[in-house]
Amino acid sequence: MLKPNTVRSVVLASYQGERFIGEQLDSILPQLGPQDEIVVSDDVSTDRTFEVIARRGDARVRVLRNDRHLGYVANFQRAIAGCRGDTVFFCDQDDIWLPNKVAMLDNALRAADCAASDAIVVDERLETLHRSFFELRGARHFSCLSLYWKPSIIGATVACRRGYLETLLPFPAGVPHDYWLTFNAACDNTLAVLPVPLILYRRHTDAFSVTATDRRRPVATVATERMKLIGAMLRHRYSRRSHTVT
Repeated sequence: MLKPNTVRSVVLASYQGERFIGEQLDSILPQLGPQDEIVVSDDVSTDRTFEVIARRGDARVRVLRNDRHLGYVANFQRAIAGCRGDTVFFCDQDDIWLPNKVAMLDNALRAADCAASDAIVVDERLETLHRSFFELRGARHFSCLSLYWKPSIIGATVACRRGYLETLLPFPAGVPHDYWLTFNAACDNTLAVLPVPLILYRRHTDAFSVTATDRRRPVATVATERMKLIGAMLRHRYSRRSHTVT
């Protein structure tokens, strides 16, 4: 069970985010309590990202500025290291959270260590492209095996209990962090997937994630990623078991 006074941390990895990050923050802040926080880890933006954030004038938003470019996954990891919440919500800079997202994931985390939801896919003007990302991906099951063959959960819909998340750090090289988290949680039987959209998932040409631009990845890239996932998971679980025995 989550504590009644649970502190929520939203981790947001930003880079050249001035176009959409303001709308994103405006969709999140009304759902948070006074004790909650948004930790923005910025990967050396050179646009007006900081100005847009500062314009919100909300002390719950903290910005960590990288002194060198870390890349998407490592930038998220830095945000996690800088947050203090009991639960951690992952967030992209260019989406919109629907008004019931935090409440519904809070409820799901009462019984699971990791939770995620469906999403409405929209274009840069927030016009609907697909009413359901799960439907678009043909995702009906979210078992360990199903997620291995077809990753179908958007990282920006994921939230985790902090204690569980920390058992999966550091994120392995060459594996998307959301794939790592949800696959492990499914294998541990502690993944709750809500079949309702809780974000507007914006696809646009300036996005830095492949999924958000609808680009197709080479088969060799996908196969290599799967191999790295299994290798990292076996090493992680062997290490965890060794520490338990010791």
